[in-house]
Amino acid sequence: MGSPTYTVSMWFRKILVPIDGSENSMRALELAIDFSLRYGSRVTIFYACDRCNDKETLQKLVKEKIEDRIDYEFRSAEISRDSSISNEILKVLSEGVFDAVIMGARGNTTNSDINTGSNALSVVVNAPVTVIVVR
Repeated sequence: MGSPTYTVSMWFRKILVPIDGSENSMRALELAIDFSLRYGSRVTIFYACDRCNDKETLQKLVKEKIEDRIDYEFRSAEISRDSSISNEILKVLSEGVFDAVIMGARGNTTNSDINTGSNALSVVVNAPVTVIVVR
């Protein structure tokens, strides 16, 4: 077996992690933390919300999960009436220079044949970068 290569570190220099406080989004954050520790990836955590009442609670949850292991940026955006969570994630992707998205999928779609949530599915289909979905 050869020595390890660090091609992965070039693919995942800047990672966007959309979170909503769910178990799967926190698992996605844990994966992003691992990428940051192993490959030096810079992590931006993004929370899109209707009224953003839980923002402080979610920031505390993120801080507890990260435990000062990595540096990160926390961003949030309030969703307007004519937008959606997935549109806000895609907007952040278009504004920033991200190499990948790591996100959780809750699977709360109305179609029981689809095992991925509508937000994750929309991001997978429309994102211009690599998307890793954590279940």
